[in-house]
Amino acid sequence: MKKILVLMIAVLAFTAASAQPQSNPSANRGGDRNARTIEMLQTRLHMSPDAAKKFAPVYMAYMRELRQVRKDTKTYVDSFKDEEMTIKVAKKIMLAQLNGDKQIIQVKKEYIKVFVNYLTPEQLSKIFTLGQGPRRPRGGNPGQSYGQQGVPPQR
Repeated sequence: MKKILVLMIAVLAFTAASAQPQSNPSANRGGDRNARTIEMLQTRLHMSPDAAKKFAPVYMAYMRELRQVRKDTKTYVDSFKDEEMTIKVAKKIMLAQLNGDKQIIQVKKEYIKVFVNYLTPEQLSKIFTLGQGPRRPRGGNPGQSYGQQGVPPQR
């Protein structure tokens, strides 16, 4: 409950700060990102421009939290790169990655409670898949696709 309260206060503070007029809008690097986020939300979630502007700060706060969890997990996992790989080290790495996954799930659960105030049920069902388009196979070259049976094309 305390986390949710802190989260709501942070979202409100961010919203209030972002609503302040910019003295020099061209100096604000995040302005373009914010405009692109609003445009993306309008397009992919079929939102009105007004609804997208209201929801964008909340969505950006959500994305920042996810990035921070991923960054923290990667930093911790990378701290083992100079150590000799043993079972003990491998377990620590795997547990750190699983813990990071757990934290991501927790962030998503917390934001569902916030998102319901801004989104329709249809939009809510799409929100966690934004930016997760089809992935190309690892090790493949950009533009390279596999055949229908999943077998690399013969050269």
